Amino acid sequence: MYLLVIIGILIFMTNPGLSSNHDQEEKLQEELAQEVTVTLKLIQVYVTDREGTPITDLTKDDFELKDNGKIKNITDFERHILSFPSVKTEIQKMAVELPEPKRMPRKFFLFFDFAFNDLGGINMAKEAARHFVETQIDPTDEVGVLAYSTHRGLRLHEYLTTDHRKIRDLINDIGIKEILGRAGRLLDEQQMQLRRGGEWSLPDGKMIEVVERESRAMREDMMKGGGMMEFRHQALHFTSAIKDMAKALRYIPGYKHIILFSTGLPNWLMYRTSVEATPQLNKVNIAGSNSADMRRRYEEMSRELAAANSPVYAINVEGMYADFMQREGRTDFERWTFDREQPSTGIEARNWRGVTSLSNLANDTGGKYFDNTNSADKIVEEIQTMTGSYYVLGYPISEKWDGKYHNIKVAVKRKGCKVYAQRGYYNPKPFDKYSDLEKKIHLIDMALSDSPHFGNCVNIPMAVIPHESGRISKALMMFSTSVQSMREVIGEKTEIVFLVFDEKQNIVGLQEFAVDDPDFFRDDVFPYVILPLYPGRFECRIVIRNTETGRGAVASSLLFIPRVSKAGFKLYPPVLLKPQKNTKFVSLGRQKDEQDASALLEVFPFDVQKFSPIIEGIDSSVAKILVLTRCAFGEIAGAEVKMSARLVHQPSGEDIPMEIKLAYENRMFSLEIPTEGFKPGKYFLYLFGEELNTRAKSNVNTHFVVRR
Repeated sequence: MYLLVIIGILIFMTNPGLSSNHDQEEKLQEELAQEVTVTLKLIQVYVTDREGTPITDLTKDDFELKDNGKIKNITDFERHILSFPSVKTEIQKMAVELPEPKRMPRKFFLFFDFAFNDLGGINMAKEAARHFVETQIDPTDEVGVLAYSTHRGLRLHEYLTTDHRKIRDLINDIGIKEILGRAGRLLDEQQMQLRRGGEWSLPDGKMIEVVERESRAMREDMMKGGGMMEFRHQALHFTSAIKDMAKALRYIPGYKHIILFSTGLPNWLMYRTSVEATPQLNKVNIAGSNSADMRRRYEEMSRELAAANSPVYAINVEGMYADFMQREGRTDFERWTFDREQPSTGIEARNWRGVTSLSNLANDTGGKYFDNTNSADKIVEEIQTMTGSYYVLGYPISEKWDGKYHNIKVAVKRKGCKVYAQRGYYNPKPFDKYSDLEKKIHLIDMALSDSPHFGNCVNIPMAVIPHESGRISKALMMFSTSVQSMREVIGEKTEIVFLVFDEKQNIVGLQEFAVDDPDFFRDDVFPYVILPLYPGRFECRIVIRNTETGRGAVASSLLFIPRVSKAGFKLYPPVLLKPQKNTKFVSLGRQKDEQDASALLEVFPFDVQKFSPIIEGIDSSVAKILVLTRCAFGEIAGAEVKMSARLVHQPSGEDIPMEIKLAYENRMFSLEIPTEGFKPGKYFLYLFGEELNTRAKSNVNTHFVVRR
């Protein structure tokens, strides 16, 4: 459970007595500053000895914590020690069983830099990332994947998740199509591979000569001016994108460890001096002030990451290409590198390297720089050792919704300890103060995370029902606005997002809608969409968010779409209806001339003036429910079906006797189940069907809840 408090609905009335807009703004800020919530603040702390070995036997009394200079009473304390085969034996011996669930698990972002990199570096980075996910993380660790490329910019490929199989699959899928060129450097081999469709076969000697000649020409063109300016533009875009991302990460509690695979920004962009300048760089006349400006922006980016408690573990993958080719048996490529004509210790070679930028980024954010690129596995194992043992300190705070920053200082009373703690945290701020990127991350957090970091969402029920229409598989997704918890979310402006994920958690269905009518949610309304889907297993999710306050509600359900059969009998999951008058249905994906309920009635024809779908359950006073289930006969002519049903009460396991009165019309079976006087609990309904001519059988099941 994350203890970041949900953003409240703030309503400010305009006071006609105020003399000016300026006075109104001052009053608004004053009221905002008075919005206070008492909550438990959790702080992650890493402690090592002077050699860097984690110290794992500290107690709460060993720590002293200051918030903005004031000593705080530590009321909550957790010790986390994650031991793996690659971690030192001494740590394994001290491992203790951890309390479950962890209130603050580790969080990692694997960051693939495609712009300032080459193919060898990317492939070695993928191997290192796979090794990390497969051997160095705990089941409770949350992992996300980021990537930056020249043309697409910063992309969040996967948000923080404990589905590590999904992360492994994503790492495997990241490949040549994602690599859109090293900004400005235009490495020969990368361009070659892009032209040849990403194949790794070794070009013959003649092809190498052609590539070298093209490389020399590209390099000369770049040195004439335009390429250098474009390189600097991409570097500015990189720092701006990461800076914005850091501002969004600041509201996710705890450390967000970023493992960056890159060759870094070259020295000449930020650290070049007149002494180091080469004739080629002087020709483009890059002013020293530009280098200073680039350095300032880079340092601002680093400070934002540090303030967001996002240490960067920068792995320099430069030089991995030759190593990769050597491992693949392609030793001829050892000489095929960008600086092959320059001594490795020359000034120009140093100007093109990104060691300084990467090491400064790691140091400024509290992470670590790794230059031993031939031992990538050992590097990620060292990151595990550094992050695998930590403490969580908790203390109560009066949290204001003003977005202000708090400095944190943590000390350990035992001598010889080095303490690495969060540098601070930001108070939450009203949703309307979020940047566009922060709002996007907020929505992603609600849509993709089982435990949203930006604040707890209201969980609401939904109905998702597969069916077949004209030999095309579809899914009906629906929720009800009458759910009481929805009242805490809805407002003047609301957005609704319908999402469908496949087994690999790829988004295969997406519908977004904006609702500006405040009366939309005040009645008993059933918004729904119907999406075409292919056979398979899916996870469906609905996200409702108040776009003024950020309050949200989430519904989720699993779905199985059976394969459409040309021949054979098949039952589809039923829809359950309860008696209710004048229910309103809204088809959010309808055409302009389409009635709200028409798409629904094409799937499940029923009297919308008398019935409504059962989504949240029924009261024990409900006299009966109506069950509708569709079927498909494929190419069976003159089909005859025998149907039966079974109703079971849980947890007693008692079979509920009932008389089945089936009706059939237009491939739809219907039956009524008398429910008056049913005991509270969950009821499982099983429907069995057999086509008498072919003896083909099919069965489906569903459930409903009877409330007290």
